[in-house]
Amino acid sequence: MTTTKDPLERAKQTLDKLQEQNASLQKQIQASSVLEAEYERLADKQAKTSSRYDKLLMRVGDKHGKAHRVAVDMGGGSIAQASTELFNWGMRALGRWSKDGFFANNVDLLQGGPHFFLGLGLYILEMATRKDPADNNGELPSTTREVISEATKVFSQLGFNNVVRALRVRYADGKRQALDYDALLAEKQALEQKLKSLAPAQNEKR
Repeated sequence: MTTTKDPLERAKQTLDKLQEQNASLQKQIQASSVLEAEYERLADKQAKTSSRYDKLLMRVGDKHGKAHRVAVDMGGGSIAQASTELFNWGMRALGRWSKDGFFANNVDLLQGGPHFFLGLGLYILEMATRKDPADNNGELPSTTREVISEATKVFSQLGFNNVVRALRVRYADGKRQALDYDALLAEKQALEQKLKSLAPAQNEKR
């Protein structure tokens, strides 16, 4: 058995081996490039996420800062109080205009009922249309929306308090009128009894 081969055959085999090694090396290089690109992509994504998280923490800190909370609470409360007083002034004017009509007889309830329903409706609408930070790239509601939310909430609460006060006063007035009626009825009955007791004496004198 001979071990010698044709020089061309050996050169061909050597070339084939080199081509296989080159192909394997090319695959390794491509795999390394893919891994490197994937690593860079993940690193860039992590950097962006970290930056967005840091910004969100800063915004959350600002939203819960003392100055921000005072601005929102005082701004919303002042708007609610001013609008309530203006609304009540308009209702009292309507009551004076209607004299003995519907507005005059119900001006106490009208200074609270509309506030409650209007404020509650606007508050629910604002909260329903507010975007969730998780679905809005971490965006928190603006200061304007916070002030509106606070104003509608306080406006509704002021209206509810006015309604409760009006009902309490009406109940007290009704109870007082019932007591006055009972007292007048008792006095009337006493006078009738007195008149009946005086009638026989007058007949005897005749």
